[in-house]
Amino acid sequence: MPRRVPLLIALIALAVCPPWAPARPARADAAADAERARALLDTIATGASADERLAAATALIELGPHVIEPLTAFLARPRTASFEDRRAVLKAIKASMPDKDGKFESPGRQKAEQIRADDDFDWLPLLVAQPPGAAGEVAADIAAIRALTGTRKVAAGEAVLAVGFADDTMIYRDECGRRLRQMAPYSLPALIAASQAGQRLGDHKPTAKDKILARYATYQLERLDRQDPSKALGATVGDEDLQIAVLDAFGRTEYREAVGVVFAQIDHDAPRVRRAARAAWTAYVTAPHPPPAPKRHLTKPGGEKSTKAVPLWLNALELAEIELSNRTEEIYGEPLAPKADLVAASQRLFDHYDGLRAGRDAGVFADGKAKAEAGQLAEAIAVFDRLIAEDPDRPQRAEMAAHYLAYARQLEDAGQLADASAMYSKAHGLDAEGEQATLALARHYLTLGKALAAEGKDGSAALRRAVELDPALVKADDSAARAAATPAARPSWMLYAAGAVAVGALLLLVLGLRRRS
Repeated sequence: MPRRVPLLIALIALAVCPPWAPARPARADAAADAERARALLDTIATGASADERLAAATALIELGPHVIEPLTAFLARPRTASFEDRRAVLKAIKASMPDKDGKFESPGRQKAEQIRADDDFDWLPLLVAQPPGAAGEVAADIAAIRALTGTRKVAAGEAVLAVGFADDTMIYRDECGRRLRQMAPYSLPALIAASQAGQRLGDHKPTAKDKILARYATYQLERLDRQDPSKALGATVGDEDLQIAVLDAFGRTEYREAVGVVFAQIDHDAPRVRRAARAAWTAYVTAPHPPPAPKRHLTKPGGEKSTKAVPLWLNALELAEIELSNRTEEIYGEPLAPKADLVAASQRLFDHYDGLRAGRDAGVFADGKAKAEAGQLAEAIAVFDRLIAEDPDRPQRAEMAAHYLAYARQLEDAGQLADASAMYSKAHGLDAEGEQATLALARHYLTLGKALAAEGKDGSAALRRAVELDPALVKADDSAARAAATPAARPSWMLYAAGAVAVGALLLLVLGLRRRS
């Protein structure tokens, strides 16, 4: 084939799909992602070279966020290599493993640099350097664990913790711990819940395995300096989903030390976080409850024993009752009645805070509305933006939408087309079923198309969409009329260009062949 032919084919492809055309998303579907993950895992386990297997592990980590469920299922699969064969592989690379009772050999007092060296110990290069077989299966397991911990997803942290305590994969517990610390704060909900596995709650009696799990999770939290609930919750600021997951972990386990931390969030500004905090708090005051603390006769100063046995600590329910009683007295000027219904008392507080918030928000909304009616639309929109950011489901959404629409028109008249487009979009989003919704959406596309054209870009698609939504724009706006009249202008140009290049390519090919003959 003449050397020019590949170049000509490339030119034809360039004309048909030019680089300035909008890129199409290339995300594969879930089934294709899962299939690719399986292929990469197979390469890690059986690949011809260590470099090939490490490259597959790197690719798997990049794919990880899209294949959490397939990776979790892979780690739960029946294995070809026996437990003892896999243990022998890890022993050969001097990996730390728990004994048959799930306990690690104590390393004794370690210096900071020794601890860091343990954290940095990388199993994977040593595993892929060994012949496939049991070592390959272990390498695939370790790569899957790493891919999960690289996802920054709470569900992945739960899956990795489960791997460390499953009977067939407990030999990976040290690796799981290091990776759980590495993926913090996304591992915190799983670790928080697991750290309470050794506590009694209602009819649940912890097993020996539960107690080992609790010690393990507590150790990880201590290493992260996140055993203090206030530090754990503080590490989630800026990520509402993660805050909610941590609050849920506190509530599900009735985490004793977190009672005050949860109570402090029951009037949180963010509605979703506020709801999660209230759900967690309600779990504290609703059965099942932890058992009362054991009682002892305490030794008084001077060595005399107390005549009455006293609890050694307060359980979560008792701490919650104290928080609730103090706040009730602070707000209503009356203490909580003995043996009061704590759920009802909590709901009374929730209603109180909601009333205060509604009053404050009504005042803020009234201030914004007054600014809008006075013609200060930019200032009014700034007020409404803050209110919507705090609670997107406000009852005044439709009323706000009218002011966003007015401000959008003002911006459009001033020639600020991109800003006007954004305001029209907000107006539509706030009242998508209202009388002005179609108008707002049509003018959003109209101003977007004009803004793109002003920047030298192709806005015809947006303009055509505007006309589809509101045909009256053809009469009202010249640019919309032109877009409606030439709906396929750009695609036709692209086809003509492709055809011209293709014809030119064929001519050059003919000339090249003739010259060679």
